[in-house]
Amino acid sequence: MANYIVCLAHFCELHGPTIIICTQITTKQFLQDNLLSSNSRLANCASCQLLLPNSSVNLTTPLKSSDDAEESTYTCVSTHYPASSKRYSALTKLVMKSLSVETTSELSKPMFYGDAINGYCINQIFKIEDVNARGGERKYSLMVVSDDEFELLNNWDILLIYLSEIINLIQKKVVDKNLKTEAELSYNGDGGATNGNVLDNERFLRRSLIKPKSLTELTDDDDIFVKFHLLATELLKDINK
Repeated sequence: MANYIVCLAHFCELHGPTIIICTQITTKQFLQDNLLSSNSRLANCASCQLLLPNSSVNLTTPLKSSDDAEESTYTCVSTHYPASSKRYSALTKLVMKSLSVETTSELSKPMFYGDAINGYCINQIFKIEDVNARGGERKYSLMVVSDDEFELLNNWDILLIYLSEIINLIQKKVVDKNLKTEAELSYNGDGGATNGNVLDNERFLRRSLIKPKSLTELTDDDDIFVKFHLLATELLKDINK
């Protein structure tokens, strides 16, 4: 079985390219080796944080090797970053390339790059609107990394379906949140419409307050990373059949 990692990263205005969450499959034997301890949280800004329900550090989903199996053979694990220092180093280099070096003229088109040392990657860049970000938008990278170039490319079509589904989920939630915020700004406390100049001033002031924001705040969904984990788990199940 090829080793895969599904990773969501972003370009932080304070810290540069940063891993937010990564999901991988491990066996029961090595499960503990792939979990992060409760004191392993990195000191980073809100944009870089992995905020999970109940202040959890890891998300796990047991997987059966077949429908007939009585016990789970594998487990999908989502963490802020890989517990393995070797994988962390390799993934960090791929994230740096994704958000700083490798480019494509159209964001809708995925990219493939990598090498035998750090692994191979299918990557798709996407952006979301946020008035509190520089330029009014935040840049993210959704990646599937593998140590097997042939297996990764052989699953190209399946991977693109899942990448699109995850990106659409995030972008739709952000759009819905922004529309809700705009609607709230359009009306005053008495239920009447806000004066156009007042509304424009409010938007200007919000744009001038550049600040880090977690994806949970941007999507208005405290479970957005849980949903990412579940979709990444389904992706890994499909390509490891």
